[in-house]
Amino acid sequence: MKIVRMSLFVASAFCVTHFCPSLAAEEIKYPSPDGRFALRITAPQEGAGRKVDLIETSGKILVDLGKLYIEPETSLREETILVWSADSKWAAYATRGPGYRSGNTTIYYWNDVAFEEVRLPANLPEPKMDTSKVKLKGYAVEPVRWLKPGELELSNELSGFGRDDGKKYTAKIVITVQLTAPHASVKKVGKTKTEVDE
Repeated sequence: MKIVRMSLFVASAFCVTHFCPSLAAEEIKYPSPDGRFALRITAPQEGAGRKVDLIETSGKILVDLGKLYIEPETSLREETILVWSADSKWAAYATRGPGYRSGNTTIYYWNDVAFEEVRLPANLPEPKMDTSKVKLKGYAVEPVRWLKPGELELSNELSGFGRDDGKKYTAKIVITVQLTAPHASVKKVGKTKTEVDE
């Protein structure tokens, strides 16, 4: 009996210190202001896609957010962004990258029972970019901050390479959206700001 117990202890210790592939590697990020919710990223085993969930910090899965894209050539993965409102009822989730891969934002509202998806306004305004001079490569809508519950500031970005000079161009605007009833709407649109990198 002692031998069996000792074997189990050694096996457990080996798994904890050497990360056995059968155990999931887990990363908890972006806790809500009230500490009740968070984002969890798990990798079931080496080489497998990383699963993303919106959870209660007790471990209960509330929203299955799918898997992060991993670029086969470089093994780089999508990055996650989660922005909470001050009252912890609104969450803006986005993924971005790698490289010029496009990203988008999804909004969730906690109705005291579950998180429900709230759609952004259709056809969000885009930054201005001269496509005769720039070849577009990427498009991303990212959450910036909640101005107040139900009112979100977003960044809308277009990026690409100059057709003649080969430089990287990034055009960006900041949009404020109102997400409360009766329906979502665009409240404010900033001016396009363009950056040029060698």
